[in-house]
Amino acid sequence: MITSISVAVKDLKGKVLLEPHQDISDWARKTVFTSDYQKKKTKFKESSQLLDDISLIFKKEPYKTILEKWAPNFREWLGEIWAPSIVFDELKAQRLRDPYGYAHTLTIAVVGSRLLELWVTAAPTVKRSFVGLLLHDLGKTRVGSAILDKPGELDSLERQAIHEHPLVGFALNSAYWGDSNHLCAQVALHHHEDRTGGGYPRKIKTNSLILDILAIVDRFDALISERPFRYKKHTVREAFDILKKDTDDGRYEPDVLKALIALVRREKISDRKKMKLGTIGRPPKAT
Repeated sequence: MITSISVAVKDLKGKVLLEPHQDISDWARKTVFTSDYQKKKTKFKESSQLLDDISLIFKKEPYKTILEKWAPNFREWLGEIWAPSIVFDELKAQRLRDPYGYAHTLTIAVVGSRLLELWVTAAPTVKRSFVGLLLHDLGKTRVGSAILDKPGELDSLERQAIHEHPLVGFALNSAYWGDSNHLCAQVALHHHEDRTGGGYPRKIKTNSLILDILAIVDRFDALISERPFRYKKHTVREAFDILKKDTDDGRYEPDVLKALIALVRREKISDRKKMKLGTIGRPPKAT
């Protein structure tokens, strides 16, 4: 279990948000969050670069098939949702520094929202989840490219940086949104956990439709993409076989994988069980 980070977490201007070796739960509990980062906001539909990059996903197989007839005008689909402007600065920096990670994150957000709409009909909830999916990996922007693109095995310090990045993303999103319970913060914190408790950083068992969708799309896109640390990318069929094994082992919700496979194969999605968002994706209960 990892509960602290070995280096300070800073915003893009260098302001320290979290000191090294500070327990993340203590920090979240004791920090008086403000709305300072939200004083300057940007609507997603106003980011032309982001929209242009997202449009490429709709043209690339197998996502072209998955997304056909869904949200034909994505700018219109986004509506009035917004984020603190510093979030867009983070995405621009990631786009330049880690093009693969940036495109991968956009794919997860768009395809994940498409899948989520199969179970969630409330548009505001899906759009709020889109933002959570889009910002889930902010912590990885603080991991060096030499680690992210290393062709060989990671050493212990490099693995530590990877295992700490969900905590970094949690700290960044908590500060930017002024709330450690914000969906973006919680998704960032838990996006590498799974239903078996075998994930990281805290090895907790998850119960979340959003996290199941994120994990499956994340793994699927990574498997079918070219990466410097892998001999070759997998075919779509090979990727499904790997995901099927992970699902059989209890890591993911089977119906989410079934839905993804059906969309890729243009098959009718039938016998889909009803599922709720789970413990991530709902506002905390009032006390």
